[in-house]
Amino acid sequence: MSGRYPLIRSQVQVTLLCFLIVKLGLVSIFVCAKRPVFPVPILASNEALAKDAQEKPTKGLVLDSASASEASPDTQAGASLGLLEQKRAQIEVDRRLLEEERKQLTTLKEELELKLARLEKVQDAIQSKLDEHKALGDQRIKHLIKIYTTMPPKKAAGLIEKLDMEVIISLFSKMKGENVGQILRYVSAGKAAAISERLAGQGL
Repeated sequence: MSGRYPLIRSQVQVTLLCFLIVKLGLVSIFVCAKRPVFPVPILASNEALAKDAQEKPTKGLVLDSASASEASPDTQAGASLGLLEQKRAQIEVDRRLLEEERKQLTTLKEELELKLARLEKVQDAIQSKLDEHKALGDQRIKHLIKIYTTMPPKKAAGLIEKLDMEVIISLFSKMKGENVGQILRYVSAGKAAAISERLAGQGL
């Protein structure tokens, strides 16, 4: 009996050893099945992930810039239309202001023309009065000439002394020279000298 125990023990050990080998083989197969065929170091994988993360925003930016460049003509067209609309509005405002100024100038012109017409009427009336007054004065002078030439020179000289110098000059400038000389003979020396000087200044 004692000779059989070592044999049993050795068989048990061999069985356990086989079991361990099989177990190790299964574990190895299981682990290899879960791991990648070409393992990548953790640092390299992290760098790859970081690079991928950087490339994605860059691609997004490229796409955004491309989209922006594609949308920029529309944006520029919209801005140009806005500027044109502002200019058109400003031109319309300026046109209205010019129209208002033109209307005001037209009104002022009409008022000035009306005032000028009234002034011309007043001027014509004044000129008519002056002509009438001159005509009356000429008639009066003619009447005085007729009187002074028909009366004696001494008496005429007495009346001449009382007249205004302008009236005397108007009267003597229309009288004959011989009649004037006869009357001046009886006029005071100072008065006669002044009358003669005025008549000489008129070329008479």
